[in-house]
Amino acid sequence: MRKLAIASLVLLGCYKQPNVTIVCDGSPCDQQEDLAGQSDAANAPDMTVIQGCANGAVPTYLGPNVTGCARTFTAGQARQLCQNGWTVPLMATGIDLVKCDAEGAWFSGDAPAYWAPNMTVETCGSASSQKLSYGCGRDGRMGYKKCGGFQKVLDTNVTGWDSTNGLLDNTSNSNANRGVLCVKP
Repeated sequence: MRKLAIASLVLLGCYKQPNVTIVCDGSPCDQQEDLAGQSDAANAPDMTVIQGCANGAVPTYLGPNVTGCARTFTAGQARQLCQNGWTVPLMATGIDLVKCDAEGAWFSGDAPAYWAPNMTVETCGSASSQKLSYGCGRDGRMGYKKCGGFQKVLDTNVTGWDSTNGLLDNTSNSNANRGVLCVKP
């Protein structure tokens, strides 16, 4: 025990505080001046609220007029994830799909589809079997028809994203990391 105490004292005696200089706007900011003196103090804070979601949906910023809103929901509640004045888009126009694919698990647009007789033969619209939901996110796979201009599709009734006919209003979601796209027209 005595050897451990001596070794600890030796190691602590060798400790030297690191020489770190914090840089703000290209110059050291370790002076004791008020933060208001920094040149970026007039900029908007980085912690601003992300607009677009409602009812407790977790927002993912995808652009100034596009937000992914993730939350579980039952059939008939998907559109309620968007705040007033925001809607679930029919088309992918103006949406950075690459960013969406990198940022979120799944955000659905209002672009249903189905496949028959196999996954490579898709049709935009609704059906009672082989239902698909077009949108964007990591959980989707590349679609063939690209309904609404969206490139990715999520198969329904196999992963917690369930629908009776593929239409968004008849869809439920049990995965809190998935949701809908909300856009401000």
